[in-house]
Amino acid sequence: MNLLKKYLLPLLLALSASAISPMATAAGKTENASTEEVRQALGDSVKAAEDAMTALKSGASEETINGHISNARQLIKKVEINRLDVIRTRSAESLKKARQALNNGQKDVAEDFLANALKGFKEMQSAF
Repeated sequence: MNLLKKYLLPLLLALSASAISPMATAAGKTENASTEEVRQALGDSVKAAEDAMTALKSGASEETINGHISNARQLIKKVEINRLDVIRTRSAESLKKARQALNNGQKDVAEDFLANALKGFKEMQSAF
């Protein structure tokens, strides 16, 4: 009985854990985006941010502008390149702040944040 507790049970637990581990990691793994997908996401993000800026300057409704901002935020999430993470995060934060400023009725502040986000997107596009 002592032998069972001391050696066999830990061995059985170790073997069962190692058998389960590869299955769990394989099921949750997602493929990295290809270079073409990243370029497409960057281009779409720039377009969405430009659309938001144009809508803001033309006096469109807040709902329309927020739709463009939300679209740009979703598109930029597809850009998963380590060297661009800092710029991507900073630009996404600018989009978030632009939306918050717009909701608070501060259109000039929202325009500044949108310009910063657009600048970051274009910087990422040229770096990639």
